Amino acid sequence: MGGVGDVREVREVPQEATRTPLTAEEELRARSVFATEIGAQLARQGWAVFPAHTPEERIRLFAVARIIEERLGHRVEAVPEDILSMRFTLVGAAPEVGPAAGAAGQPNG
Repeated sequence: MGGVGDVREVREVPQEATRTPLTAEEELRARSVFATEIGAQLARQGWAVFPAHTPEERIRLFAVARIIEERLGHRVEAVPEDILSMRFTLVGAAPEVGPAAGAAGQPNG
């Protein structure tokens, strides 16, 4: 009954290394949600960092930057911050609440 001698072997189940791509509608919804989230942070502090683990996610986030530009009416710069994230910066406009861009998290370059 589950004593010390009852050891079960656990094995990994092999899985194919394939991705399930988003449908066109799912892609538009994802971009819209990301644009809302990132855009709100940009409006508050002038910069935002968002995860981007794959080349596909980086491409998506570049498109999101264009959506945010249209919504805010200001240029948005999107650049890789490191291998796992993208940094968005509002260019040519002051954030709504003070100079938070000078706080921790400022780009190192």
